[in-house]
Amino acid sequence: MDKKKLEAYHRENIRLITILLLIWFLVSYVGALFAKPLSKFSLFGFPMHYWVSAQVSVITFVILIFVYAFAMNRLDQKYGVEE
Repeated sequence: MDKKKLEAYHRENIRLITILLLIWFLVSYVGALFAKPLSKFSLFGFPMHYWVSAQVSVITFVILIFVYAFAMNRLDQKYGVEE
C-alpha cells in the first residue's frame, strides 16, 4: 500500500474511533447528569437511575463494538487490506 492510501486509511480509522469514543463519553458521563429526576423511582428494588444507567450503558457499549467491527471491515475492504 502506498503512503497516501495508508495515511487516508489511518485518518478514517482515527475519525471512526473519535466518533465512537465521543458516543461512549456521552452515554457514560453526560447521561449521569440526567439521573437525578429518575432517583425518585425504583425498579426491582433498585433506584431507577442506577437501573437505567447500568442497562443503557452496557447495551450501548455492545452496540458500539459491533458498529466498530462492521465499519472496520468496510474500511479494510475499501483500502484492500482485508484478511
